[in-house]
Amino acid sequence: MESRELHIHLDPGKRASDDIYEQLRAMITSGALKPGDRLPSERAMMTELQRSRPTIREALKRLEQGGYVTSTQGASGAVVQELSLHAAEEPLKDMIQLSQVSLQELNEYRQNNDSTIAAWAAKRRSDEDIAAMRQCIAQAENSLQDFENFIELDVRFHSLLAKASANRVAIIVTEVLGNVEKETLRNKILTLSEDEWVQLGRRILDTHRIILSAIEQQDSRAARSAMRAHTEAAGRDLQL
Repeated sequence: MESRELHIHLDPGKRASDDIYEQLRAMITSGALKPGDRLPSERAMMTELQRSRPTIREALKRLEQGGYVTSTQGASGAVVQELSLHAAEEPLKDMIQLSQVSLQELNEYRQNNDSTIAAWAAKRRSDEDIAAMRQCIAQAENSLQDFENFIELDVRFHSLLAKASANRVAIIVTEVLGNVEKETLRNKILTLSEDEWVQLGRRILDTHRIILSAIEQQDSRAARSAMRAHTEAAGRDLQL
């Protein structure tokens, strides 16, 4: 596999590693660099860009952490990967950790976003969607003593709901936000006693059942209202 020629022109006013990272990422997201394309080796990039190995490695490391490329020891250059949700999820996590986006803002967004998704799901859901959500709730009920599994199932319920909405943007956004919020729920649970955690888990399941009931009845207004109540309660329970 031959490496692709890069056309990078560094801005002297920017930090070199940031500039290299941003330009390579733009090439990948625009399709100029496609999955399977190989980047030049570190040595070749050092020569072409007249920058040190640590600078090149820092840019490549950020690309790898974002899921844009993968590196194999001994290979001559990193390989461009198929873009995944990981590429959208990591920057959002970083912004939250740096307090550029607060958890309160995230919850406020979900109150409106998830309510609309629930209303769509009530109109568009299939029998298979209903069966999958029922099964997810039943599995979560059996996982109240295993909070790690419960968290996964909590996020899965919202993903199934988004799938039932038949809106691909909703599916992607819900998946990204759900993975970001797993850590928030996990951190909250670690501060609770077992009894407190089980009570929280049961409250979550109760609201999931109310949402599912509205969706089964294809009542979009009730589904929207139930989801808004659920996300508002989540904000209170997690003290966002």
